[in-house]
Amino acid sequence: MMPMGANAEDTKIGFVNGTRLVEESPQAKAAADRIKKEFEPRQQEILQAQQQLHEREDLFLKENPFMSAAEKQKKQREIISAQRELKLKDTELREDFTIRRNQEMTKVWEVLREAIQTYAKDQGFDLILFEGVSYASPKVEVTDAVLNSLK
Repeated sequence: MMPMGANAEDTKIGFVNGTRLVEESPQAKAAADRIKKEFEPRQQEILQAQQQLHEREDLFLKENPFMSAAEKQKKQREIISAQRELKLKDTELREDFTIRRNQEMTKVWEVLREAIQTYAKDQGFDLILFEGVSYASPKVEVTDAVLNSLK
């Protein structure tokens, strides 16, 4: 759809594959690394707690025949309480991770949009399509050029 009076030969259109841009941009990779480093200690803590809980459950099953009813009930409550606590920590970690990832990706998307706009202006594009494109031929795709400008 061209504006009235516009000459199709004079219009320069490009396409940027947003998914590929995010996957391959150094900014997105750096953001992913920052998030991984930030959340890795908490993830390790949860994995360690899961292992300890599993060991407690195994020990309970082994010692169960030799425990009194009151002792069995007490151990079961302790295990259930530990399971709940672990589940809560895991949920909190996932929520915190999602929030931080969204914060970082918002920053990355801003950098990517700026890079696309700068590239388009520098190269004399009239239109760069970015999202919601069903098909773009390779001759109008400029993703590689934008990626190079990000490096």
